[in-house]
Amino acid sequence: MHQHTLADYIQLIDSFVRGQISGLEFEQAYLQMFREETTIRPEPEYDILDGLFFGVDAFCADPDLRSADDIDEEQLRAEARTALGRLRALSTGTPG
Repeated sequence: MHQHTLADYIQLIDSFVRGQISGLEFEQAYLQMFREETTIRPEPEYDILDGLFFGVDAFCADPDLRSADDIDEEQLRAEARTALGRLRALSTGTPG
């Protein structure tokens, strides 16, 4: 188990939003980070990270396997962009 700072999450999400890593790479890294987490987070942080977890869980990279309940990489990137903005607002104390 690991303790990850909010900055660790922000850095990972930012890499995906900027296109520096693929949806598959993001999915693997985010799921691992989230599942290993031992830090008890304040509710606003947890709500954002947990919400993004559900988006990552719904992500399916292969269009041939994607069902109506799944999302593609662009939809996941949009969810990640929203979560990133909210996390940055929390980390700087500005309303998001």
